[in-house]
Amino acid sequence: MMYRLKKYKMPLVYLVLIAGLFLSIFPYFWMVLSSFKVSGEIYTRLWPTKLTLSNYAFILKGGTGQERNFAGSIVNSLIISLIPTMSVVFFGMLTAYALRRIKIWGYQFYENLIVYQMLFPGVLFLIPLFLMMRDWGMINKFSGMIMRYLIDPWAIFIYVQFFKTIPESLLEAARIDGASEFKIITRIMLPLSKTTTAIVVLFTFMARWSEFLWPLIVNKDYGKMPLSVLLALFTKGEYQTYPGVQMAGATLLTLPIVILFLAFRKYFEEGISFTGLKG
Repeated sequence: MMYRLKKYKMPLVYLVLIAGLFLSIFPYFWMVLSSFKVSGEIYTRLWPTKLTLSNYAFILKGGTGQERNFAGSIVNSLIISLIPTMSVVFFGMLTAYALRRIKIWGYQFYENLIVYQMLFPGVLFLIPLFLMMRDWGMINKFSGMIMRYLIDPWAIFIYVQFFKTIPESLLEAARIDGASEFKIITRIMLPLSKTTTAIVVLFTFMARWSEFLWPLIVNKDYGKMPLSVLLALFTKGEYQTYPGVQMAGATLLTLPIVILFLAFRKYFEEGISFTGLKG
């Protein structure tokens, strides 16, 4: 009896994994394929009778008017994604280095404070943050969508965990050779933390690129809307009859994340185990 169970155990495991993989990939496959279909075949045929680029042409040419400038919204998404990503890496590394390697006064208190901030969902701070952006005159501006995400406690926490593994003797040797603290960060810590940085870049960019609620709250200007918000508004009213365009927009929305993941995949897999996120 036990022999039979062991005999069929691995085929059963592979069957379950294949089924799970299919269920995970199929919705994305259907979305991408539907973006090349005419609207009448999206919900009636799995494989189209002909492929068309008209949905993508509709988006890249600005749709039915300048208020639906999808090409411009892609640029807007890049702006509000790249700037916070670079800022999070920069300030996360500097702060973690100050806490773990310089050990400024009260560093343990600050580390605990960072962990406590991670316990609260961001939605709790939407109202006070909106009032701050309004009082500072940042409504309907890129600064209002970006300011909130320039520093991320999660990134600081990840860098702190990594910097704990760096031998102090390595840093002392660099100081003896006359290296400044900033040069130690850029010449030693940054190259050593490339796997950690890959994780921070990947997750931060993914979160900012797909961000919907905050840009919707602080910005009502169509010319500054990111693709995620403009695409959601496109599904309302008269534009509900454009499912192919919606699929094309959703495909474009996921494309940078897929490319970024493939580019950072090696570092991501190393970083998952190295930074203690695994298990």
